[in-house]
Amino acid sequence: MPGSLKVLACYLMWAFLVLYWPLFGAMDPLAVLSFRIIFSMLFCLIVMLILGQGPAILALMKDKRQMLFLLLAGITITVNWGGYIIAVMTGRVIDASLAYYMYPIFSIVLGFFIYNERLRPLQWVAFVLAVLGVTVPIIAYGQVPVFAIIIGTSFAFYGAIKKQITASGMLSIFMETLMVVPVALIYLVAFSHLEGLTPRDILLIPTMGVVTTVPLLFFAVGMKGTSLSLAGVLMYINPTIQLLLGVFIMGEEFTTIHAWMFAFVWSGVALFLADTFRQKKKKAEQTE
Repeated sequence: MPGSLKVLACYLMWAFLVLYWPLFGAMDPLAVLSFRIIFSMLFCLIVMLILGQGPAILALMKDKRQMLFLLLAGITITVNWGGYIIAVMTGRVIDASLAYYMYPIFSIVLGFFIYNERLRPLQWVAFVLAVLGVTVPIIAYGQVPVFAIIIGTSFAFYGAIKKQITASGMLSIFMETLMVVPVALIYLVAFSHLEGLTPRDILLIPTMGVVTTVPLLFFAVGMKGTSLSLAGVLMYINPTIQLLLGVFIMGEEFTTIHAWMFAFVWSGVALFLADTFRQKKKKAEQTE
């Protein structure tokens, strides 16, 4: 399977997860997040042991610098998944969709502040339009689109942190989840109320590790043979499907305020993509 199809498969799986999390409606979202952390770690561990990666795990644990970045990545992706799961389980799929439209733009601006990456004028305009989109509900309702901001910015920070991690995709995911497993266990034991779990819930809980880890593995493998520009374009399939599922399947109301929010963000995305393709074409002409 070509790398681009693996990346596309990842985005499609992520998109349809909005239909998966509501299956755990009897559980509180933070308990769902905790189980997701634990079973993702266990799934990665089993696969790695089957592949004989035990020595690689031990070697990585001796690298203090890498372990620090893995801890930061684990915390950041936990915030991201937490925001996403809570949003989906509380009927805010549209906010989650908005977050992933904004993510690539936020990611590039973050690169400017953290890695001193140079931004082109159109990229700055795209960022300003995305910020304007976020401010629409603040002006209209005095409400901040909290989930959209948390999900979008945390994923951007996660990507920035991952640039410092040299471990393979599976090993990195395993260690990131392992680092936050103690917090997940403490929450499940001390704060969650699991008395109402049904037999169906008990059967479904272990699948969390598979459905959240497999897309990441497809992404990690697929990106090795996929250009960043193509991956960036394909990325927008995820929030588009989420938005359609949220409105037409899950019955969320798409209001006039939502229309203004997305109009600004989509305009920013259009400029962002236009600038990306223009730069790609310019580089291609220079190499001829």
